[in-house]
Amino acid sequence: MESDPSVARGLAELVERASEVREVVPARQGLVMCQVRETARNSRFYLGEALMTECRVRIGDVEGLGAVLGGDAALAHDLAVVDAALSGADLCADVVAELERGILAAERRVADGRARAAARTCVSRVSFDEMGGQDMSVQAVVK
Repeated sequence: MESDPSVARGLAELVERASEVREVVPARQGLVMCQVRETARNSRFYLGEALMTECRVRIGDVEGLGAVLGGDAALAHDLAVVDAALSGADLCADVVAELERGILAAERRVADGRARAAARTCVSRVSFDEMGGQDMSVQAVVK
């Protein structure tokens, strides 16, 4: 999750005020294997393990899952609540609309942050194929 965890907390509180949320599987930690593709041989291998936390909740007949890298149990719970709410839980239209507005606002903030980071990076980007036609490798050998 790239957004601030307080966004998930606010959205989960909105849902919890509107309906009863039951915890099916309390937040628990586990390890997941990180699989990577080695590009030279096009083969897969396991880079190692990463700590993750998952939680399952139920709103009515709809179950939600929250899973995060790291050990943040509260964030996993909040994401599970939001997942259940957006997966078809029986909520009033106002709550669903408020959830969607909150998610879209968080998405805009993340996109703005990415754009600012890209703008900072582009200032120092070097294009090696536009360096005045000089062959830098020949200059290095001549010296």
